[in-house]
Amino acid sequence: MRDQGGGRPFAGATAIVTGGGAGIGFAVARAFARAGANVAIAGRTRDRLIHAAALIEEMGGPVLVAQGDVGVAADSERIVAATIERFGAADVLVNNAAHFALVPLLDADAEAAEAFLRVNVAAPLHCARAFAADVLAKGRKGAIVNVSSIAGVRPAPGCGLYSASKAALDMLTRSMALEWGPKGLRVNAVAPGHVATEGVLEDFQAGRLDEAKMLASIPARRIADVDDIADAVLFLCSDRARHIMGQVLTVDGGEGM
Repeated sequence: MRDQGGGRPFAGATAIVTGGGAGIGFAVARAFARAGANVAIAGRTRDRLIHAAALIEEMGGPVLVAQGDVGVAADSERIVAATIERFGAADVLVNNAAHFALVPLLDADAEAAEAFLRVNVAAPLHCARAFAADVLAKGRKGAIVNVSSIAGVRPAPGCGLYSASKAALDMLTRSMALEWGPKGLRVNAVAPGHVATEGVLEDFQAGRLDEAKMLASIPARRIADVDDIADAVLFLCSDRARHIMGQVLTVDGGEGM
């Protein structure tokens, strides 16, 4: 996607961001709006999406609120279809929606396992299939970025299901790239470490995470800001990354080393 917008590299493009109402997803959607794109944000909580949309629209571009559960295939298909109906096409998909919880493996019953797999693996697949079907049928080019995690390559106590789901997402990313790349659809992923989202900051304040110890172990001496992740996503979707396919870009300040 070449810059045809005077410093707005996504001018005229349309980006779909799942989990776009808060945290990383909100930052990604806001960054696309700043870069000139039309934006569709998807999520389950309508009030949160409406609030986020109002803030994103301050960047100057239109925002579509697409409420739904991306873990349900029909909802994913509807979200993509609504975006195409509103803007005429979709050029970028960012699969950001995710499920996280600390679940010791002895407590990992069928219900818990299903929740991780449905949201962190099946949902990106549902959205990507709907998006890819339209892009490829029209002979267009496009980009998908899946938001993974360094947990996909680094186990931690209580994170067994989460880590397994993100490892599966990494392989799904590579498989999508292999099948769709030759047809003009590039697929990559970003893998953040800890990010300064509302949940992580609450964990620091409550003492559930030792902030000083964590920062001392990270070479960058800080955790990521949401904009650090957004910048990496926009890079992978841009023409500057035109020869990058099937990669998982780690954005963690060295935390995972």
